[in-house]
Amino acid sequence: MKNVIKDQNDGVIQIKREGVESRILKWEDCVCVGCGICSEICPTKAIDMGPLGAIFKGDIEADKLDISEKCVLCGMCACACPFDAMNLSINGKSIKEMEQYPKIKRDIKLNQDKCVLCEQCEIVCPQCAIEVERELPERKTLVLGEISFNDKCVLCGICAEYCPADAIKLIPNDLNSKTLKPYKEIVVDTDACVYCKVCEKACPHNAIEAICYKCPLANRIPKPEIYKEIKGQTNIDKDLCVTCGWCANICPKDAIEVQKPFEGELIVNEKACNACGACISVCPCNALVFPKSDKQGEIPPRVEVNQDVCVLCGACTHACPVSALDVKRTKINMTDAKAPAWEKAFSKLVK
Repeated sequence: MKNVIKDQNDGVIQIKREGVESRILKWEDCVCVGCGICSEICPTKAIDMGPLGAIFKGDIEADKLDISEKCVLCGMCACACPFDAMNLSINGKSIKEMEQYPKIKRDIKLNQDKCVLCEQCEIVCPQCAIEVERELPERKTLVLGEISFNDKCVLCGICAEYCPADAIKLIPNDLNSKTLKPYKEIVVDTDACVYCKVCEKACPHNAIEAICYKCPLANRIPKPEIYKEIKGQTNIDKDLCVTCGWCANICPKDAIEVQKPFEGELIVNEKACNACGACISVCPCNALVFPKSDKQGEIPPRVEVNQDVCVLCGACTHACPVSALDVKRTKINMTDAKAPAWEKAFSKLVK
């Protein structure tokens, strides 16, 4: 059996061993959140965490962890990594595809039939893993009216400045035009106009007549069934998703289901916390915040945890310089570990 070979370049570490079988452990810094679970479970202590707080704050440029040649390529780290930053392949096949290896279970499911394309999930997602594509019916189908300009118009542009829909435009004359006037006409985008009559009221020359049929004759405008006419879908990138549950918590139609990798809670020692913000910088879920102070401009010397969106990964505990955070996992959602040694190793992640 050949010796273990380490290759490290551009945020990727590969540990290789050739022999009767080929084993390659690959870690990607761009996917890693710095949770440190791999370091906790490694039986040979081959994984060392970097200075996460300084890295995520941008104070230094470094990899979030390092893997030494002590690695025996057992694959525990790859199986325990909840974010797929680690992968061990044996003879070209990932152990995540092999039944004999345990796997952390986490998932996100979206019911497109329930989804109303409100875009709230896309806004709150801390990893930009959600993209909502929607095409609304034209606005002109919701309004009814007329607008016209008479010969009193002097092209002053006051109506255009006041227009809340930016529907009025002054068209400039050509640079080589013989006329001295800067504008040649004024036009209204009837697709944008909502016939609110603001332009008519603002015009100092009484040059505009706007008629809105919507209020007195609203029954002439058929009410569209918006959600039947909207075209689109919500897309979730599972490679980016950390299953924090922000989207599921705020979804008004319960269209999203999330299975987190762990159950338990994150404890903050308020007396020890010095509000340095390292934990907030490293958290992949935006689950840690500084609470609002009663006194304006004053930040209380502690952080608060939104337990609903915390995945209990532990990245914050490794970044905290004063050990003010403690992850209390009560359960790991995973498939069965068939080997007693592996079962024992995974049990260490539960406190």
